[in-house]
Amino acid sequence: MFAVSTSFRQAFVDRTDRIETFESALDGLMEITADLGFTQVLYGYLPTPARLPNGDWLPLKLNVRNFPDDWEDEWRQFMTVDPYYRACFDGTMPLEWTEVQRRAGLSDKQRAACDYLNDYGLSRGITVPVHLPFGRFAVVSAITDRTAANWTEIREHARAPLHWLTHAFTQFVLDRGLEDQIDTVHPVALTPREIECLRWASAGKTSADTAIIIGRSVETVRLHLKNAIRKLDACNRAQAVAAAVQMGLI
Repeated sequence: MFAVSTSFRQAFVDRTDRIETFESALDGLMEITADLGFTQVLYGYLPTPARLPNGDWLPLKLNVRNFPDDWEDEWRQFMTVDPYYRACFDGTMPLEWTEVQRRAGLSDKQRAACDYLNDYGLSRGITVPVHLPFGRFAVVSAITDRTAANWTEIREHARAPLHWLTHAFTQFVLDRGLEDQIDTVHPVALTPREIECLRWASAGKTSADTAIIIGRSVETVRLHLKNAIRKLDACNRAQAVAAAVQMGLI
């Protein structure tokens, strides 16, 4: 267990006391991590398990502060392979980016993700995962760009408070009910009708039952379910329902 000073804990309480939105909370997180010597910070949250039943990874949306303006233009291609994100599921302790970058098992695309951030000067950071009940997941990464010359000192002294801060911040977000304000990415775009039909299917309704409930023909309901099954890369409606539930779509 990392030891963190009482003054640091109190500073967090004082800075978050009147915060009512996630965006304001993220601003506060940037201020606190800046005091530790970091120049950028990001927060990610998944309200469902990170991996689908078929083994695919859900994309992790990074909510950032003080990143370069155009950094996200090409980042979407890396949202499911992000090596720092993937490394979070190897344990619960803070991860130093340079250690992740040296891992022998990184794929070419993961190395490309590191290079992409490196090109923006974002190569030195610490990532702290939070594994929550029911498979939910949160993460904070605090980064120092090229303007910070004292990375060794920052890394040495910031590891413990950053670990505590990540867990305290996540608990604060959940306690204040701010998780619904966090920007996340759904990998599958279902129409309202497809979601409605899946929701009734999850309740055990047949296509005929659902047709009566929503005032459409049985053929239309079956078409909506067929489209949802295809979009979710499922084999049948039961798999589609399970995937939609895991993604938080229903």
